[in-house]
Amino acid sequence: RGIVARGGSRPVPPLGEVAPPQVRVARPVAREVTEHVVFTGNAAAVEEVDLRARVSGFVTKIHFADGQRVAKGEPLFTIDERPYAIARDEAAAEVDKQVAELAELEREVVRNGPLVAQNVVTREQYEILVAKRDMSKAMLEQARATPAKAALDLELCTLSSPLDGRVSARNVSPGDLVTADSTGSRPLVTVVSTKPIHVYFEADERAVLRSRAEAQAARARRAADGDPVAWRNIRELAIPVEVALVADEGFPRQGVLDFVDVGAAATTGTIRCRAELANADELVLPGMFVRVRLAAGDPRPAVLVPERAIGVDQGRRYVCVLCADDRVEHRTVELGLQDGDLRVITRGLSGDERIVVEGLQKARDGAVVRPVEQAGEPAG
Repeated sequence: RGIVARGGSRPVPPLGEVAPPQVRVARPVAREVTEHVVFTGNAAAVEEVDLRARVSGFVTKIHFADGQRVAKGEPLFTIDERPYAIARDEAAAEVDKQVAELAELEREVVRNGPLVAQNVVTREQYEILVAKRDMSKAMLEQARATPAKAALDLELCTLSSPLDGRVSARNVSPGDLVTADSTGSRPLVTVVSTKPIHVYFEADERAVLRSRAEAQAARARRAADGDPVAWRNIRELAIPVEVALVADEGFPRQGVLDFVDVGAAATTGTIRCRAELANADELVLPGMFVRVRLAAGDPRPAVLVPERAIGVDQGRRYVCVLCADDRVEHRTVELGLQDGDLRVITRGLSGDERIVVEGLQKARDGAVVRPVEQAGEPAG
């Protein structure tokens, strides 16, 4: 017969007997969960521009640091402006010259017009003079177009960012000669947008159809008359998409399904999809590998237990359930989807049992243990 320990309520086992092992127990978690399917994908910039020179010249100044965030319209490169400033001034002088010549010919035409009737000037001479005046008008119009082109070339000596985003490493240095006919050569720099950002992934057609049907049904339920709501763009359905980087726990990044391709791959049965993320912290960069989670049904009640509470015996999954007398029963269970650090149990538990969450190796089937209750939701 055991002896009651001083200051305690549990009997001390007689000499030679081993005390029951202590384990930590908790109740399963009962809550609604949504079934998801997970795919792999890659991030891509919404906008990406290769910046190239549109005028030739020497690079005189670079206004940014590699990898820097830039705003739309912010200067990035300056090309030597002096040759183009000279060309602009020459074009303006040519316009002044053509204006003066046309004015002189206009006066000649006015002066010689009456002289034709007086036979002082022949009709042929007068017509030649009128033709010269008309030619001068055309040359003036041509000359007036040249300053505009020269001003545009001068403006193009400053290369600005075409969008808000970040710049890559530059491919030129101050003093390098760049040419306007640089098709096929490396760009001066590449500018990519980072907020928002796209994520492309290949989803199986069943998951896409189910997610779209659920979103349409949800919109119909929200509508006043309950009729299906017409839509033209998949984005209008606001199908949620969750994204995780390789270093993320769970799927903390929220987005929306933005694009579904017009056809499925006949060989794989997958459809190319695209999600758009706000990417406020700019941690998701173009080209990064990501995991994408797509909802595949409505939320439904479920029983969940920590992953570490699940044991394996010759391929059979079980949890250790405590009976009323603290005796262990290895209960075979069927597993469902993973929800964070918890696992859904689809069969084997009702949700009101006590299960072992720590000390699983001590909880032999049929053995008596000493349980310590763990308050609150069990941690994984």
